[in-house]
Amino acid sequence: MYAVITFQDSDELMVVPSNWLSSDMKHCYWPPFKSTEKCMEAVQNKLNPETEGKPWEKLRIIFLGQYDTFEMAKEGQKQYKEYKERSYPLDTILPGIKRQKLESTQGMSNNQLQPLLPASPASTSRMSADDKVEILQMLRDIKSKVQQNSTMLKKFKDNTVSEAPSSTFVPSKDIKANLKLPLRTFEDVARTEMELKNATTRKKYIKYFSRLGGFVPKDVIKNIMQQVLTDDLAMQFNWQGRGNKKPFSQLMLTDVIRDAALNRNINRGYCETEIKKYLSYAPGRKKSKEQGGPGHEISNVISTSVMDNQPENRETFLIND
Repeated sequence: MYAVITFQDSDELMVVPSNWLSSDMKHCYWPPFKSTEKCMEAVQNKLNPETEGKPWEKLRIIFLGQYDTFEMAKEGQKQYKEYKERSYPLDTILPGIKRQKLESTQGMSNNQLQPLLPASPASTSRMSADDKVEILQMLRDIKSKVQQNSTMLKKFKDNTVSEAPSSTFVPSKDIKANLKLPLRTFEDVARTEMELKNATTRKKYIKYFSRLGGFVPKDVIKNIMQQVLTDDLAMQFNWQGRGNKKPFSQLMLTDVIRDAALNRNINRGYCETEIKKYLSYAPGRKKSKEQGGPGHEISNVISTSVMDNQPENRETFLIND
């Protein structure tokens, strides 16, 4: 398995093998290779974190998520990176001001902010009073936005650290095998429903699902559902059991997914909506896999967009099943 992490000292976002992480998910071994290509090769081959019997350097990290394959981890890394960039839209407002400078304005007064104006002294002296007032207001807005972004990023880091697996539980292939996932047949579903009547087993499932990773709520539910059902089996379900399909909403397993989502601060309504979408998109995912392409991702985006603008269309009916 692979993990997406951020190095605390450099703020770099990286994909690393899970066997490079410490048991508390707060440190990561890093190879001493100077070549970037050699480091990437070590990551993909999941080398033991040592050279000639000597352990590599341990670096402090923030654990963000864990994935079954390198490709899935790279996709997760891309999503984290996009979120991080969206958290700092101010670079596009004043391109000459770097992020570090913007962050340093948090404690500045309006007079202290004036040197950040992207204008020469001569042009400043020719500004009208209204222009100066407008620019000062813009800087106040920038200062407020920077404070909001910093607060949001701090909350994200705090939540990520608190959600990192403890030393007594790290989702792994062994645990997944013990839970016998993903379910492939109705017999598998019936067996799991029986198992979930046991409170201890139920807690194991909730714990495993809630630690599968995913940065935004949509990805959290998607990661859980990918572990729960194969696409072939997902095609046999819809939410209410309409037509010739089985009702997914009546399974104890569905309650377990809701509880796992709640552990990630995802409310019941949103969780159910994403489950409905996941079930309705199963045929598209299967077709895309058979064709060997990522086309289902595009169709999902298009279908979701249509649903937002035309509540009465067919896609919405499928998701509300």
